[in-house]
Amino acid sequence: MAKLRCLACAVVCLAVAVQAFAVKRPRRVVKLSTAVYLAAEFDAATTYQALHSCSNGCYEANPLVRPFARNPGIFVALGASAYAVNYFSGRLKAHGHPRWAMALRLVAIGTHAGAGAHALALEH
Repeated sequence: MAKLRCLACAVVCLAVAVQAFAVKRPRRVVKLSTAVYLAAEFDAATTYQALHSCSNGCYEANPLVRPFARNPGIFVALGASAYAVNYFSGRLKAHGHPRWAMALRLVAIGTHAGAGAHALALEH
């Protein structure tokens, strides 16, 4: 069930983040933006699943996410954080800082992917 939920989130993120490109290839920015959303939803799905498979002794370590961690609101909260990262990256790029914009997206991807991998390791 959790894998199906994670797959559904990935499909929704791809549908929202990627425009239909008929002839030209997607730009690197579109790929990174999509990766930010996918990493955030991977983090949300693994955290949600780990907390539901654990007894009451487990808790979310991040105090900003903790109120949403045991209910499906975690998907909205982490999706909003991914949106914020992509928004601020776009603003950085628009103001002439494309490398900082890319770095912000890469840090967000690494952070969410690492947190998701950590949740998977705790579950096993």
